[in-house]
Amino acid sequence: MDTVSTASPTDPDEAAVRFDHYRSLQTDGQMLAVRLIKLLHRMADRSGMNPTDFQCYTLLRVAGTMTPGEIASSLCLSTGSVTGVIDRMEAHGLVERTRHPEDRRKVAVRLTAGAERMNSAFAPGMRVAMTELHDGYTTEELAVIVDWLGRIGRTLDGLTEAP
Repeated sequence: MDTVSTASPTDPDEAAVRFDHYRSLQTDGQMLAVRLIKLLHRMADRSGMNPTDFQCYTLLRVAGTMTPGEIASSLCLSTGSVTGVIDRMEAHGLVERTRHPEDRRKVAVRLTAGAERMNSAFAPGMRVAMTELHDGYTTEELAVIVDWLGRIGRTLDGLTEAP
């Protein structure tokens, strides 16, 4: 991650502070990624799934119904690998294959009702911990965080889609 800013503060002190913030964002952002991977593995272990299957579960929980091709693209997997993931998840009653609502030639994959309710079992205390963390922010600060998450998500998507 480059720490070069397109903004040009005229105050040298502000420039130094911005540079320190960019450096912290880079370092802390990388540590956040590591911590999220660690959490994903811990949650996968608690769920009894392997990490790839758990990533698919999480993706479907957040994104909703998807085609196998969309899942493959989102998780950077081959379509053959995704077929195996879906087969395993279907055998455990976590997903079901249905006809795609707009294209009958395609298959749609969605979580079963039981799988939708399982998330709290994989990360006990997560909702409470996140609520307590965010209770310390004002509504305006939360709006900035929400805006930043949207922007960073779009930026990361752009980076992963770039040649």
